[in-house]
Order: sequence, then structure tokens, then C-alpha cells
Amino acid sequence: MTAQELAARTAVVTGGAGGFGREIAPLLASAGAKVAVWDVDEAGACEAAAEIGPTALGLGVDVADPAAVTAAAARTAEALGVVDVLVNNAAVVDAVDPWDVTDDSWTRTMAVNADGAFWCVRAVLPGMRAQRYGKIVNIGSLAAQSGRPASNPAYAASKGAILGLTVSLARNLGEYGICVNAVNPGFIRTAIHDAFTDDQIATLTADIPLRRHGERGAHGHPRDIAEAVLFLASPRSDYISGEFLSVNGASRTG
Repeated sequence: MTAQELAARTAVVTGGAGGFGREIAPLLASAGAKVAVWDVDEAGACEAAAEIGPTALGLGVDVADPAAVTAAAARTAEALGVVDVLVNNAAVVDAVDPWDVTDDSWTRTMAVNADGAFWCVRAVLPGMRAQRYGKIVNIGSLAAQSGRPASNPAYAASKGAILGLTVSLARNLGEYGICVNAVNPGFIRTAIHDAFTDDQIATLTADIPLRRHGERGAHGHPRDIAEAVLFLASPRSDYISGEFLSVNGASRTG
């Protein structure tokens, strides 16, 4: 990947203050993009943007709030230009058995992970359609295809919605030159899993065939996801749309 493959492009990374987003945003910037870091943690978003430099913008945005998303898209376009690349990364998950899921937990998970992704797409589509170009990269999950033990089933359901959204958008937006794909991570340890017990983590990592450094249960890293996102955001994937790029250490193949 050359240093300027995303030169003159503007990218939005939701959930950019931590986890995958904290790796994705600077990697896109290193390829030349101007980057807007959106996160419900405004201080974290601003900190992440400051680390990138003057070509980045940090905004506090709750993606579950469509009005907030619309306002953030307008501020981003004004400050950095029309959004060319959208990375729908913001997500929540908790460790809870199906019989212990509360109404609030289910509703919030779906609102952030599924609804929020669509609000963000809807907010940037006018600019992408007008210029007849765009890259939308949705962060899915292996959980949507294989389930995930020790996790709120709302997480798998919301990520299943993301995969359905991806193929639907790809079908409908191709005529406008907009590519829509999903990166499907397997288990990648981030701060979102801090509430999980050691036994739960062991369960989640037990069936990863591709070990790192020979460590049993070794998992992938946020950088692995960021590299996949960069490929799908770059010109190298201009004829790829409606696809799921799995990054899971062979936990699920085919």
C-alpha cells in the first residue's frame, strides 16, 4: 500500500477512540486520508484525532442518535470535505447469557450496532451519490455466522443485521460507484472484552487454528482488522462490493 493511496479522500471512523477504531483511523491517515474520528467518548475522539495530527477531526457522536449523526456528518464535510470513506466500527457487547438479557441491554446493542450503522450510511450518502464514488466498510463479526458463547445474543443479531445491510447496500449503490463491504473479525481482544472473565475469554479463543507465537488460544489484534479495512477503503478494491472479508485465524473457513 503506497503512502498516498487515500490522498484527497475524507474518511469517517465511528468508534474511533478505542479498539479497532484506534488502529483504523491512523492507518487510513497514513495512506493520505483526512480522518474524522467519531465516538460517544468525545474526549477520547479528540485525543485520537490529536495523535493523528491537523488532518484529523475528533467529534463526540452517539451513533444511536440519528440527529447527532446528521449533525456530525455536516460538521465533518465542512471541516474536511465530502466523506469518501465510511467505516462503521462503533459497537457495544456484554457478557450475558440469553436468559439474563434485559430490555435495555437488547435495545442499546441493536441501536448502536445495527441502527447506528444505517444512520451513518444515510448521513453520508448524499455526498457519495453526488460525486458517484464512495467506500463503505462495515465491521461485522464471526458471531453473526457462527454464534458466540458467553455473549449477549443481541450482539450476534446486530452483526447479522450488518451483514444483511452490507449486501443490500451493495446491490443498491453500485450504480453510483459506491462499494460496500464488511470486515468480519473473529475473536480479537480489545477493551470491549474487559468485563469478560478469564474462562469466557478461554472459551472464545479455544478454536482458533492460526496460533501466534505458538500460544494456545492466541487471538488476532486490532491491527489485523485495520489492514483489512485499509484494503477495502483503497482503490485496490474498486471492483469488490457486497463481500465479507473474514479475519479470524481460520476459526471459520469458506
